Amino acid sequence: MTSFEDLSLGPETVASLAAEGIETPTPFQAAAIPVIARRNDLLGRAGPGSGTLVAYGAPLLDRLEGGAGLPTCLVLCTGTQQATHLARSFAPLCDGSGMRAAALAPHWNLPERADFLFVPADRFRALYDGTVKVSGVRAVVLHDGDGVVSSVPSDQLETFLGALPDDCQRIFCGLPFGDALRSVARRFTRRAVTIPTGAAAEAATGRSAGAGRQVARGRTAPSREVARDRAAPSRELNFTVVDEDRAQAVLVLTATLLEDVGSVRHVLLYTASADQAADLGDFLAVHGYESGPPGDPAAPVWLSPGEDEAARQAVDALEDADVVATVSCRVPDGAPAARLRHEAGGPAWALPAVRELGHLREVAAAAGLKLKRDRPDRPPRVSKRLDELADRLHEAIRAPETTPYYLLVESLLDRFAPAEVAAAALLLLDRAGAGKGAAARGAGRGTGQAADQAVPEPWSRLFVSAGQRDEIGPGELLGAITGESGIKGSRVGRIDVRESHSLVEVRESDAAKVIKALNGTTLGGRALRVDYDRARDRRPRGNPGKGPPKPPFRPGASGTSGRGKRPPRRPGRS
Repeated sequence: MTSFEDLSLGPETVASLAAEGIETPTPFQAAAIPVIARRNDLLGRAGPGSGTLVAYGAPLLDRLEGGAGLPTCLVLCTGTQQATHLARSFAPLCDGSGMRAAALAPHWNLPERADFLFVPADRFRALYDGTVKVSGVRAVVLHDGDGVVSSVPSDQLETFLGALPDDCQRIFCGLPFGDALRSVARRFTRRAVTIPTGAAAEAATGRSAGAGRQVARGRTAPSREVARDRAAPSRELNFTVVDEDRAQAVLVLTATLLEDVGSVRHVLLYTASADQAADLGDFLAVHGYESGPPGDPAAPVWLSPGEDEAARQAVDALEDADVVATVSCRVPDGAPAARLRHEAGGPAWALPAVRELGHLREVAAAAGLKLKRDRPDRPPRVSKRLDELADRLHEAIRAPETTPYYLLVESLLDRFAPAEVAAAALLLLDRAGAGKGAAARGAGRGTGQAADQAVPEPWSRLFVSAGQRDEIGPGELLGAITGESGIKGSRVGRIDVRESHSLVEVRESDAAKVIKALNGTTLGGRALRVDYDRARDRRPRGNPGKGPPKPPFRPGASGTSGRGKRPPRRPGRS
């Protein structure tokens, strides 16, 4: 397949894709679009960088009918940032069909009436409480399915998927396609098609015993046929992880290659479209780096506007190809593109985002490219304990299992500042290291004492009558707790600041002391009322003995589209 017309998409959808500079399907899109267009369920072992949004979005735009004032497709996401980003990216593609895309997140007007609704995990309960009417849903997508499965309580997700009508199409995407996601997908799909297919599909879904064992360790075990197809790594592909400002990352790398690498005289930048190449060329020109087409001897920067073959021919025509550094401004969509771009020339580079690392590893392995990550210098040595902590962090960052945890962090960033999340992660890591040391020391004095030290003290959750409307945050609450009660900050757990109140976790033995110290004190201009949290609607999800939540399609249930009435509120409830 060389174009979206070959995939039998409608002319309006093809035109919308072309207007966004999307003219050639990726390998995953070419395989998945016909499957979804035929209304089959799909298990896609693919992640960011392989074109998953267009792979399921384009055929669903063609197939589904909108305009009813309620969602026809639900896309379940890990966090608010991901849902917002996907909705913004997908909205321009809806123009030709007259449909609307929105995220169930702040600053979206009436998102529950959009045809394509992107739902973050922390708003999943909106599918039960009547906020989102689900009676018109005809397709459900789990985007980055591993993150969704780990973020949504399993009883709620399974109840929701089990209550969907039989004709509702189910699409599961993930990289890696982990055990938990695979279990859910197998139980709630019918005659699902797996992409990639054949031997690669066996490796992707872990059907063999060996594959299952390796997937559990965070790796995918390719079958022997797939392993033989993959060439042994023969060439190095350097990569630097970038944030949202990709143009700045391209500028920094271009300047470094031209100024610090003596043999490099040209930097060949591979982009996805002519529009992206033009924008990048204008940005580089502002900083004094003139660009031209591949092969232009006068231009230090060569731009390939999605024409990889022509750029490769220009490199092959040189007497000394090592003077050209090749840079993929985005991860190549497949192994053929990676080989075409980086098998020839001098230094080879790619600029992936964190969420694209899984796809980059798959592409590099299939293309026979050895990945080498460029990292900044380590900070100066501080102390033995902190140095060991830094070593463990560096090792964890390099691990292939990092991607699902990145999705978890992304959802946390919707509610907490990056510094708070990083500090909490370091605290947990440090506690784990200290706990191992204490257990080892206790073992020398007797197993009974070591076991006592290894058992953590339970938490108590407290209700605090101040929240976001009082303009306070977790930092202010932590300061008030430690300042008034005198307990250490390490004795305070999760702080959840909500609109009108906050929930704070402290060690069980400190709870009474904190309640007594904070009651009546003033914070944010408000006299605090502090007590144990007893409200039923604020209990942790998955409370034993309460059973799964009500199915979203149960006729007459409160909070659904039926005619049932809500139960009366209990007196004295806050």
